[in-house]
Amino acid sequence: MAKGLFTQGIVVLLRENVSIKDIAATIDEFYPSDPVEASDDWTFLGPAVLLNMDEDGSGKIVVDVVDRPWPDEMGDPNSESETERKIHDAFGLGNFGPLNSPGSLKRAGEQSWVWEDGRDVGDQVKAFVRVRSSYVLGQDDDAPILPDDYEPFDELALVTEIAAAVTEMPQAICYFNPNGEVLRDLTTLNESFEYAEENDFPPLDLWANVRLFRLDDGWASMDTVGNGQLDLLDVEACFHAESYDFAEVEQFLRLVTCFLEESEEPIETGDSMEGPGDVIWRVWQVDSSIGSPQRSVLRCFPQDGREVPEKYAAPNMSDEPSTAPENPADAPEGSGE
Repeated sequence: MAKGLFTQGIVVLLRENVSIKDIAATIDEFYPSDPVEASDDWTFLGPAVLLNMDEDGSGKIVVDVVDRPWPDEMGDPNSESETERKIHDAFGLGNFGPLNSPGSLKRAGEQSWVWEDGRDVGDQVKAFVRVRSSYVLGQDDDAPILPDDYEPFDELALVTEIAAAVTEMPQAICYFNPNGEVLRDLTTLNESFEYAEENDFPPLDLWANVRLFRLDDGWASMDTVGNGQLDLLDVEACFHAESYDFAEVEQFLRLVTCFLEESEEPIETGDSMEGPGDVIWRVWQVDSSIGSPQRSVLRCFPQDGREVPEKYAAPNMSDEPSTAPENPADAPEGSGE
């Protein structure tokens, strides 16, 4: 999936359906339009309201409600069921999130470390609200998908703020970012906002989850999923599990993400930086990640003298190292947790 008709998309999972009028009242501070009728295709648009993303109204945020459980499976294009065919097409069009992949809710539950109750949220969902941004809705056919001055950070922050307001509704179960596979109830959502504000850095943990995978041979992998919302590569660390503290590796992944966001110089294959365990970590860009969904990532390995199993090694690990233009730990103030 990629950004297209919709450029960002965050969801609020509901224990029961709500009216679009009640949703509009909840987000009144964002000046929603009068309610818009649902389209014939529920995967595209349920009852909705529109909000202007900028002063000229060229960018829109669409808030709609769907009176169905969240569709976590891809659907079958060859099925006799029209619903199955619609869901399949909707995933391809980004209707459930421009970077969403099938199984995102299941994976988010399995990796819900901050909000442990999120591991059991799937069966409770009876309806959902989508908060999606677009620059082509209501525009001419030749309107660009992204404007020349596109700023994904500010756009995602606004979509998140609106979704957070919807999460305050009594029918809401939780905030769900399907592109970043993040689940938060209202309490942990607000805690993330407060922590980010107090420490003057973005709420990355609401946009991209950090996940842990236990691998064979005593190895582990931790990765971010969701950096693509900010037009950045996800970051993956591969290391021997007993040798490193998982909390330090998580912080390292966040620091690298902040560096990618703030620096004018990219991190490239062969670059190195100081990381967990006070050792140097080297980076390789690889086309296939260890964890699903499959995507290009920056895979990092500690240079601790341990031989990397061939099945986890990057295909070009024999390349000569270079020096990163800057250590992520030295990124501008406000870039780390």
